[in-house]
Amino acid sequence: MTAVTEIFRYVSIYRALSAREQNALLTSVMLLPFFWLGLRLAGLQRFQAWLDRSPVARHAPLSQAEAAALGVAVNRAANHVLGPATCLTRSLLLRWLLRRYGTASDLRIGVCFEQGKLAAHAWVEKDGIPVNDSPEVVARYAAFEQAVVPDMFL
Repeated sequence: MTAVTEIFRYVSIYRALSAREQNALLTSVMLLPFFWLGLRLAGLQRFQAWLDRSPVARHAPLSQAEAAALGVAVNRAANHVLGPATCLTRSLLLRWLLRRYGTASDLRIGVCFEQGKLAAHAWVEKDGIPVNDSPEVVARYAAFEQAVVPDMFL
């Protein structure tokens, strides 16, 4: 594909998104590097506590499908940012976005053995259902019994 063709393809994909998804995509492209940096500088406990200082907005909560669409937007943005956009960084950003849209969610972290090595993964759940990952993630990774909150590190 030529560069022009590729640009037109991206523009058509972007225009097919809802206004909320477009906003989430652009916000994610801009904020993912800062979330990665904040996580590295402050650590999970302090960074998540700082993010949780703002209360859940007083809007009607998003549906499961709307929350999942935001998850897709954040994951898409991760493919177009400078620097790493790890699953933990993406999940923290998604959880923050959901709070801004009046939707409570939980950060989940799980582990599994892959090819003899311990692997970890983070995702966001709304009402116990993953929104930025496939439902199989729950079966693949052994998650902490409770959602990851800053107080659990004390």
